[in-house]
Amino acid sequence: MLKKIVLILLIFIHVSIIAKEQKEIDVKKLSEAIGHVIGKNLEDFGVELDLKQLHKGIKNAVKNKSSSIKDKECLESLNNMQKNINEKISVKNLKQANAFLTKNALDKDIIEIDKNKLQYKVLKKGKSGSLKPYNIPIVKLTGKYLDGKVFTKTNEALILSETHSALQKALIGMKENEKRQIFIHPELIIDNDLLNLNSLVIYDIQIIKIDTKKQPLDHLANQKTIL
Repeated sequence: MLKKIVLILLIFIHVSIIAKEQKEIDVKKLSEAIGHVIGKNLEDFGVELDLKQLHKGIKNAVKNKSSSIKDKECLESLNNMQKNINEKISVKNLKQANAFLTKNALDKDIIEIDKNKLQYKVLKKGKSGSLKPYNIPIVKLTGKYLDGKVFTKTNEALILSETHSALQKALIGMKENEKRQIFIHPELIIDNDLLNLNSLVIYDIQIIKIDTKKQPLDHLANQKTIL
């Protein structure tokens, strides 16, 4: 969220500089627009802000006046706020993940590998073969969170033996051309707190080829390790 607002402000400043050079700037409208963007995003901070002090901080910074708090303290406050936001998001995401997987388990087409932790649904049956841990299959894969945000997409060779254990469990046994939708609880995700803040992970995956033919070592750079 902080990065988002900083980026928006930088865009506005850039536009302001260009407009000023071209003498087409309306300072009042631009100022209101920037204030509007900040105001709309205040609720997303998840903490209560003192608008008077916010205005004071902006005013002092613009006029290069000294502040009652040092730059280091400012950064510490912002970092603590971001930590607070992340903690609230993590709690919310975990609650949603638990509720989703519990409800999802009631679907007759869902197969549970680990109860309310690791599930999958066969979207399209395969024709032949059976994926083994030592295979390097060609896959078409899309990884996304519960809100639909895509974090990875690939259509390449996958080093199954080096893939995260939860995903590997859900892939073993897949046939060629088979399509599955895999649901993974955030507790099973590596570096969860740093990457996705307790978000449920969903993979849509299709096995294009069970195993690749032997390749020269310099081709291994094109193979992917997921999670």
